[in-house]
Amino acid sequence: MWSMDNKVLSEVDKIPVKKGEILRITLHNNSMMRHPMHLHGFDFRLLNGKGDNSPMKNIIDIMPMETDTIEFAANEEGDWFFHCHILYHMMAGMNRVFAVGDYENPYLPDKQKAYRALQKEANMPHFMAQNDFATNGNDGEAMLQNARWSLGTEWRLGYNDMHGYEVETHLGRYIGKMQWLMPFIGFDWRYRKMGIDEHEKNIFGQTNKKDNRSAVSLGVMYTLPMLVNFQAEVYHDGIVRLSLMREDIPISKRLRAGFMVNTDLEYMGELRYIFTKNIGLRAHYDSDMGFGAGIALTY
Repeated sequence: MWSMDNKVLSEVDKIPVKKGEILRITLHNNSMMRHPMHLHGFDFRLLNGKGDNSPMKNIIDIMPMETDTIEFAANEEGDWFFHCHILYHMMAGMNRVFAVGDYENPYLPDKQKAYRALQKEANMPHFMAQNDFATNGNDGEAMLQNARWSLGTEWRLGYNDMHGYEVETHLGRYIGKMQWLMPFIGFDWRYRKMGIDEHEKNIFGQTNKKDNRSAVSLGVMYTLPMLVNFQAEVYHDGIVRLSLMREDIPISKRLRAGFMVNTDLEYMGELRYIFTKNIGLRAHYDSDMGFGAGIALTY
């Protein structure tokens, strides 16, 4: 039996299989996303306790937190691709090759080179960005990631000195089989004049200097159940900040919610209505910048 999960299907790119071998594979989806897994070259039995009545398929849509067991006879020589049908999942590493039989493939004169190229392709970097043009300011984020590394920047730009500007950048690497944990280094740069609304101390009694700040940090981000991110960060001047946040909480087919709260006494709540994959209408309340509404663009 070969067990796989949604993050790392195996420690190798190629799974050698003897011709005629019966493979029984258990797939664990430990994420909050569905994964339509497709096997080339074979139909498989979806066991799941059905015995002789197990249906035959070549693709199975595995639901969040679901476990499925498939079985097939590897009776056809060749290199057979097994992958998630959601393209960016496949490109992030949810793919492997079953190499059935001891044979020569005329289309792969150098198999090892081809498998290395597959792994390189499965770890391709991708870029995303979004920006909200709102009545109380301009805020957004940009991120460059591959299957392990993440470089992200967030910004909040006000229309006056009171709201000022703020930029936070983090470079981190996901570790562990499930990649719930990401240690990171960060940089926080901000300036504003909050006046009577300024919080001079955080909940730990530290003077946070958050209204005129240029600081380097070390921290970790951990993904909790329900995809809530917990972030712990220590700055070079000893300031500690703990945060809880989640975005893209599905309220309906087109309505999403999000929130953020931290120990600097900052908080934010948002609602976003999705018109297309690139355009939405966003309303939010930020403890520093107040209420705002505007057009959100996503790439």
